[in-house]
Amino acid sequence: MKKLLSVILAVLMLTSCAAALADEPVRVAWWGSETSNVVYLTFSDMFTEATGIEYEAEYLSWGDYWTKINTLAAANDMPDMVRMDYAYIKNYVDKGLLLDLTDLVNEGKIDLSDVADSAISGGRFGDGLYGINAGSNGLVLAVNAKLVTDAGLEVPTNEMTWEEFVDWCIEFHDKTGKFGTDLFGLKDFNVYRVFARQHNEELYNEAQDAVGYSVETLAAYFTDLKKLHDAGAIQNVADVTVDIGKENYPFAKAEAATNMTVTDSYTTYAKLLYDEYGALELRIQPGSAENKAMFVKPSQFLSIAASAEQVDKAAAYIDYWTNDEAANLYINGTRGIPISAKISSLVAANLDEISALAFDYMQVMAEYSSDLYAPDPVAHTEIGDEFVSQLSSVLFNNATPEEAAQKLIDFSNKALNN
Repeated sequence: MKKLLSVILAVLMLTSCAAALADEPVRVAWWGSETSNVVYLTFSDMFTEATGIEYEAEYLSWGDYWTKINTLAAANDMPDMVRMDYAYIKNYVDKGLLLDLTDLVNEGKIDLSDVADSAISGGRFGDGLYGINAGSNGLVLAVNAKLVTDAGLEVPTNEMTWEEFVDWCIEFHDKTGKFGTDLFGLKDFNVYRVFARQHNEELYNEAQDAVGYSVETLAAYFTDLKKLHDAGAIQNVADVTVDIGKENYPFAKAEAATNMTVTDSYTTYAKLLYDEYGALELRIQPGSAENKAMFVKPSQFLSIAASAEQVDKAAAYIDYWTNDEAANLYINGTRGIPISAKISSLVAANLDEISALAFDYMQVMAEYSSDLYAPDPVAHTEIGDEFVSQLSSVLFNNATPEEAAQKLIDFSNKALNN
C-alpha cells in the first residue's frame, strides 16, 4: 500500500510539474532603442492575444544585451527565444548554445513554405538551421535633406566618392556649425568593412586566420576620421565613449546632417525628425558605387536557446513574426524586408512613407551590392572592440593612424589564432 501511495504521489508531482511548466510564459529577449522596444512589446502583446501564450520580455541596449546574454549562457539560463546578430551567431552555434530549428520547421511549427532558401541561408551552419532571418537590411547613409538644402549644399548622391563626402561634411560644418555626420555611425566596424570592400579588401582572409586588409587601407580610414574630427565636422571623441542611445545621437536631434546606420534603425531617426524636417533621404555609403561594396544581410536572427524550456512556444513566437499578416502590417518592415514572399508583398502594398523609403532603398542598394561576407569568426567581437579603441587613440592624439592600424592588425591576427 505504501508503495502504491508513493507511486501515486510521484505521478501527481510529475503531472503537477508538467502542468506548471506548460503554464510558464515564453521568455523572449532582444536589444533595442526606446522606439524599437515599443514595437517589440506591442508585437508581443499581439502574439499573446492571438495565441494565448503569455510572454516575459527581457530587453536592453545593444552592448548591455550581449553582456547579459553571455552571463545567462554561462549559467545555462538563456531566454527561450533570443535575438542574434550575424556578427555573433556563429560563436553561439559553435558553443552549442542554440537549438537546431530543422525539426521545428519540418514539423510545421515554424512555417517556411513561402520563404526562399536564400532568405534563411545566413542562419545555416553545417547541416543545421540556428536562426530565422527577422528581415533583410543593409547599411545606409541617412540624410536630413532639409538641413542640407537650408545650408545651401547639394544632397549627397549614390555616386559621391568617399573623399568628396569627407570634404562635404567639413563644408557643411563650416557653413552651419553643426556636424556633417555622426561619429556614432562612423565607428561602426561594418562601416569600415564597406570602406575596405571599396578597396577590394575584406575584414578577414578566406581562412579567417588573418585580416584581409592592408595597413594602408585602415590608416587611410583613421586619417579621414581624424580629419573630420579635428575640423569639428563630427563630435569630439570624448563625447562618444559611452553609447547614449540612438534617440540622443546628434543626428536624431538635427545636430548632424547625416548618419551611417542600418535600414531598420533608420526608422527611429525618421520618426523623430519627420514633423519638423520631413522625410529623410537614403544613400549608399559614399565611395561604394564603383566596386559594389555594399551588401544585403539579415537584420537579426530569431533563435531558440539550446537550454530553452518552452521550445514550442518560442517556435510559435518565431512563426508569428514570420507569417502573421496583422503582426507584419504593424511591424511595417521596420526590421527589414520580410522573408515570406506573401508577407513582403502585403507589407509593401500598405507601407507608410517612412517605411516605403526603406523598402525602395533596399532595391536600389542591391544594385550597388556584392556577395555577403562569410559569418564572422569567434574573435570578431573583441576585434571590433579593439577597432574602436584604436580609432579613439588616433582621435585622442595618442597614436598616429599608421601606428594604430598596425596595432589593430597585430591584435587581430593574434586573436584569430588563439
